[in-house]
Amino acid sequence: MGKVRIPICGFVHFNDEERAVINSFYFQRLRNIKQLSLTSYVYPGAVHSRFEHSIGVMDVADRMFLSLLSKSECKDRVAHSLKAININIESARRLLRLAALMHDTGHLPFSHGAETILPIGKKHEDVSLAVILSQHEELSKLYSVEILNAVNQIIGSKPIIPELKLLRNIISGSIDADRTDYLIRDSHHCGVDYGIFDSKRLIESLTVVEGYAGGLELSIDVEGLHALEALIMARYYMFTQVYYHKTRRIYDHYIRCYLKKWETAFAENLINVLKEDDITIWHNLRSDALVDSECGSYARRILNRNNHSVLLSSSDFADKIDIRKTLTVQEKMAHNYEDLDFWVDKGSGKIHDFFSEGEEEGEELRITKGSREDLLTKHSRIIQKIPKKFQICRLYAARKDGEGKLEKDRLDKLKGEAMEIERGTD
Repeated sequence: MGKVRIPICGFVHFNDEERAVINSFYFQRLRNIKQLSLTSYVYPGAVHSRFEHSIGVMDVADRMFLSLLSKSECKDRVAHSLKAININIESARRLLRLAALMHDTGHLPFSHGAETILPIGKKHEDVSLAVILSQHEELSKLYSVEILNAVNQIIGSKPIIPELKLLRNIISGSIDADRTDYLIRDSHHCGVDYGIFDSKRLIESLTVVEGYAGGLELSIDVEGLHALEALIMARYYMFTQVYYHKTRRIYDHYIRCYLKKWETAFAENLINVLKEDDITIWHNLRSDALVDSECGSYARRILNRNNHSVLLSSSDFADKIDIRKTLTVQEKMAHNYEDLDFWVDKGSGKIHDFFSEGEEEGEELRITKGSREDLLTKHSRIIQKIPKKFQICRLYAARKDGEGKLEKDRLDKLKGEAMEIERGTD
């Protein structure tokens, strides 16, 4: 047994098999991938890594599972369900912890900021599965084939057998270990309180219910309702204030454009992702910044922090009219100012995906109160009323030559003109 101390969790213990995974080259690579890409340009403390986060997710997932097992009825139901696929409680705990450790091993350099350069339909989870497959021989010395196959199902996005649905819920769901860790961890390192919620209360309140399509699903006792509401609000605040911060978004745009030079290599073989991390990309970026090319222009903007400035910004809930107006403003201003580069950022994200009465889709998370089960949205007017997603729309501008930021006087003039054009589109 070993242990490591990380922020938020304190000491996290691991066994010999987990030590071997943590010491592997593909997991150690996560030390050099920042959790929040270039968010440190906005929040200087946001330099934590996927390595720290992955260990944290293992710890949170384990605490969630142990919380369920501490309730005799839940433990009996979980044991009975897993017995159908010849997995006992201890094996289930081992595979859950392994899935938590491995779930982010496929992240690209600069995390989510670069994910769009993967082949269409592919995400970092697909790369994580490719990593497991490529390391099957070594992993099979540590874990049984049954455990490795189960981990593949839990991490993957394909339909899962009912008996493993609960474990996937713990790793990737609406009240999962992943978001529980990243909301609190990212909030801590950014120096903000937006992502703080009562995770201990939420974990203590976990229970299980029979899934409509078979198997068990994660649920919470009604006494944990306010903790769940706080998680949803924390997610909304962190997305709008941190993950979709105007400066973070423009640097994500630069990173995506710059990393297109690796697009072909990653498309040929997803495992090529393992050859790169933030450090190798940063080395290339410094070299390319000396070259007069489109790639070099993005590199120079990142290195010199010559980023675009915002001229117009919608509310957190932009609609198609807001987007149409912003695009009209962009078109007219691009015609008027040939020396400027304009970019429109249209971004949206989920706040939650819970089903409400009258809708056609949504996750039917249930709240238990004694022997009674009800939909979450019947208990929580907050989640019933809050929109399921937010959408931002921003117009940015910068000098095409990339030689410094726009002067304040000119920027103020451009903002005024943009607002005037926007008003004229009503």
